[in-house]
Amino acid sequence: AASDRKKLAFSTESKKCKKGTTHKLSKSGLYCTRCREPVFSNPIRFACDNDVLTRAYEVAIKDALQNIRMFQDGALTEPARCIMAGENYDTPWTRDAAINVWNAFALLDRDVSRNTLMSVVEKTDDGGYIVAGQYWDAIIWAIGAYRYILVSGDKDFVKIAQSAIENTLVKNEREEFDEKDGLFRGPAVYGDGVAAYPDTYAKTASSGIEEWAKVPENRDRVAKKGAGIPMKALSTNCVYYEAYLILAKLNAKLGKDGSDALKKAEALKRAINMAFWNEAKGTYDYLAGECDSQEALGISCALLFGIADERQTKLVLKNAKVTGQGIACVEPSFERYLKAGGFGRHSGVVWPHAQGFWARAAFEKGDRKAFEAELHALAGKANRDGQFYEIYHPETGEAYGGLQEKLDGEELAIGEWMSCAHQTWSATAYLSLIYFHVLGADIREGEVVFKPYLPDGVNEIAVKDFKVGERVFDIVVVRGGDGPAKVACKTTGKKHVKIFLSVAK
Repeated sequence: AASDRKKLAFSTESKKCKKGTTHKLSKSGLYCTRCREPVFSNPIRFACDNDVLTRAYEVAIKDALQNIRMFQDGALTEPARCIMAGENYDTPWTRDAAINVWNAFALLDRDVSRNTLMSVVEKTDDGGYIVAGQYWDAIIWAIGAYRYILVSGDKDFVKIAQSAIENTLVKNEREEFDEKDGLFRGPAVYGDGVAAYPDTYAKTASSGIEEWAKVPENRDRVAKKGAGIPMKALSTNCVYYEAYLILAKLNAKLGKDGSDALKKAEALKRAINMAFWNEAKGTYDYLAGECDSQEALGISCALLFGIADERQTKLVLKNAKVTGQGIACVEPSFERYLKAGGFGRHSGVVWPHAQGFWARAAFEKGDRKAFEAELHALAGKANRDGQFYEIYHPETGEAYGGLQEKLDGEELAIGEWMSCAHQTWSATAYLSLIYFHVLGADIREGEVVFKPYLPDGVNEIAVKDFKVGERVFDIVVVRGGDGPAKVACKTTGKKHVKIFLSVAK
C-alpha cells in the first residue's frame, strides 16, 4: 500500500540509516545498500480548481524528478543524485543547474540541489572554488547558489558559494571585462549555438559559438584577451550585475567587506543602461552596438534585477513582442533561417525557460495579463503533450528544434535540430510561476512571505509540504474568503505550519 511504502521511504534530506551513520546509495541512487530502504523525493504537492494548471503541475514535477540521476564531476567527490538538463542530456550543465535550482529544485530537493551545484564547480589550488562550464554565463551559478542558501539555511555552503563567485568574477574581470565601456564580453546566457547570433557570427567550425574565434576569417574581430568572442550580450551582463549583489550579501554573512562588489554592481548597471538601452525603440538591445533584436532573457533580467528604472520598465512591458505561443527567445529570427523556411534554434522560437523568466518579470512589475498568457501557454502545451519540451514553434506551438548550422561532411549547412524531451528547465520554469507568484512565496533571510495571486478562473489552491528553512507549510488560498491576503513566517523552528489565505474577489 502507499502508506506502507511511505513508512519505508526516506527522502534525500534524511541522513540517518538504521545500519550505519548515513545512507549509502546504490549505484542507480534508488535505494540504500545498508538498510535497503528506497529513496523517494518528497516534492511539494499542489492542486487548484483549474484542471489544466493542476495537470501541468503534475507533468512538471514528473519531468523534473525523472531527470535526477547519479552523477559525479567537479567538486562532487563521489557519485550522488544530481539534476540532468533533460531526458536527452547526461550532464547538469552549469547554466541549467543554476536555473533549475533557482526556479524550483531548492524547494523540491535540497540534497540534489547541493550536489548539482557542487558538480559544476571545481576546487582551486588554494582550497577555494571556481565555477566551471562555458565561461560567459557560468556566473549565473551565483543565483542558483543563493536561492539554495535562502531555502536551506546551509551555513557551510555560504563559504563555498562566496569563494566560487568571487574567484569566478576575478577570473572573468581579468579575461573578459572591457574597461572602455564597463561591460563583459561573451555570448548570451544559454546561447551556446550560432543560431542565437547575427550572420557575422555564423562563420564557425561547428554549430557552437565557442568555435567562432578559432576561424581564420574572423581573425580581425577577435578580442585580444580571454576567449576572443567580442560580443557583449544583455542577459550575460545583467547576470554579472546580480552576481555582484549576491557576493556582497555573502560577504556580509561571513563578516567580510562587500562595498567593492556593490560599487562594481552599480558601475555595471550604469554601463548596461548606457550601452543597451534603445530610447527610440523603448527597450533594451540584445548585443551592445551590434544587434537591436529583443532578447527575452535579457529584458527579463533587466526587470527582475532592477536594472531598468520605473520608466524603462513600463516601456519594456509596453513594447515587448510576444508570439501567439509565448515570448520568443530572440525576436526576430535571423534572415538566414527565415530564407531557409523556418526559425533559428536560438532565435524566433519559444523556449519555455525564457517564457518563465518573462512571466516572472512581468508579474513582479505589475503586468498580470502578460504573466497569465505565459502561464497558460506553458500549461496548455504540457497538458497536450504530457511533458515539457525544450523548444516550440512560434506559430504552430508544436515541439520544434529550430534551424541551425551543422556539419555536413566538412561543410556547415543549415538543418533542423531536435527539440529535446522532458526538458528540466522547461518544467521548473512552470513550477517557478506556481511557487513564487500563484502561491506568492517570497523567500528572504530567515523568513518567507506568502502573498498569493489567483489567475482568472482559479478560485482556490492547496499546497502541501512546502519547506523553507526548518519549517514545513501547508497552505490553502481561496478567492473572497475571510483569511488575510498576506502572511510573513519565520523559517526557524521545526514546526509544521498551516496557513489559510484569501485574495480579493
